Parts: sequence; C-alpha cells; structure tokens
Amino acid sequence: MHTKTDNLGKILLFVAHPDDETIGCSGLLQRASSALIVFAVDGAPPHYGFEKKYGSLQQYSDIRFLEASHALRALPHCSFRRLARQNGAHFVDQHLFEQLPEALTSLNQFVCRFSPDFIVTHAYEGGHIDHDACHVLAAYIARAHSLMVMEFPSYWKAEDGRDIFQEFRDSRNDDVILRLSEHEIQVKRQMLASYRTQQALTPVFHLHSERFRPALDESHTECAWEHYAFENRRRRLKAKLFLEKVEQLNHSVIAIGQ
Repeated sequence: MHTKTDNLGKILLFVAHPDDETIGCSGLLQRASSALIVFAVDGAPPHYGFEKKYGSLQQYSDIRFLEASHALRALPHCSFRRLARQNGAHFVDQHLFEQLPEALTSLNQFVCRFSPDFIVTHAYEGGHIDHDACHVLAAYIARAHSLMVMEFPSYWKAEDGRDIFQEFRDSRNDDVILRLSEHEIQVKRQMLASYRTQQALTPVFHLHSERFRPALDESHTECAWEHYAFENRRRRLKAKLFLEKVEQLNHSVIAIGQ
C-alpha cells in the first residue's frame, strides 16, 4: 500500500541508535505533527575499537548524540530523549536485552508523558540485537497502553549470505510505502550528513522511500535465525540467551499503564 499522508499525528519513534531514526523514518518524521524520538542505547558497543579511535567509549557515545542533536535540527517539531536506568546510566549498545525490565520502565515514562497516537519501532528480524530488543519493548508497552505499533525494516542476512537492507524478513501484503518527495529526500540527506561517524555505513541504505507495516501482536520467544550474524558477528551471540531474557520479561510482573 502506498500513502501520501501529510500529517500522521503524534509519533513516538523508539529506535536503538542515533542515525536509525534518519535511515528508517526521516520521511515519516517530516510528515508527523509532532514526534518524540527515544533512543534505547548509548551507541558505543564494546570490543569494536571505538575507544582507541575516539579516546573512550563515553567520548564516542557523546559524539554520536551530538550528531543526533544536529541532525534533528532539520525537524523542529521533533525532539529526542534517551532511555536511562534508575541510577541515570544509559544502556550499553548490544546489551539492552540483558536489562529489559528496567528499560521498559524508562520507556513507559516517556509514553505516559508524550501520549503518542502510535509507536514506531524496528521490525523483529534478527539483524541487530538492539533492534529486536526495541521491538519487544515497544510491543509490551503498546499492549499496556492500547496503542498501535508500526514497524520498519533495517537489515538482516539471507540464507545465501547476502545482507538484505530495508526489506521485511517475512513478507506480507500490508506494507505502507512512503515515497519521499525531492524536498524530503534533501532533508534526509542533510540529516545523514550530520552523522559523520557513520559515513562508512550509511551509503548502503536508499533514500527515496520508507517502508512500514503494523506489527503483529505475537510471541517473541521463537525465531528462525540461530545467531545474530550482522552487527553481532564478532561476538557470535546466540539467540538462545536473547530469547531467555524475552521469556523472563513476559513472566515479569511490571506495573505499567496510564
């Protein structure tokens, strides 16, 4: 399905890292009446050598959020916040799944304050473990607040080893495709240019359209992939541990609501 909707209401966009909002949802954000972007993790994964290049992981994280602040100046009706633990610390990149209950509490506070018309988040696709953790948290919150969740695809690895970008892993017939105008594409380009630390990665994504669909209300304790082969390739993190944490969240008693 294609749409040219100009005003999509109040959107809470819940994404893992700075630049996810621009890559997947810049056009959508431009059409919102207002939007709150909530970033889930610090954007500075350990064991990738960023502390050597930028002085420390904290310094790298700070730079990424400065980039986000600069990128979002192009969208004056959008603001951003960050998930935080009770002690004020932020969640570590690729480790969000280890602290789902605390992350859920933080996300719930933003939903209550902002009162969005709907939530947008990553698809559950096995491409990046933080993306999938965001999806699980958004689904949980949406059930508690009777909100719709719209999901967007990022990337995942096909059985033949190809990396697939901006296509849903399990195709359905209810996609909403936003065809960006020339102006919207220029804004998106401008926003991407702000992410100088990511310029080696962002060119693999196209700019002309964005794809969304309603997220199904289903269990997230099973998946077809054996490990997260993209961002987590170096760690070879098995899905089993992730799914155990999701199962624990499902059985937790967490008081959330309006």
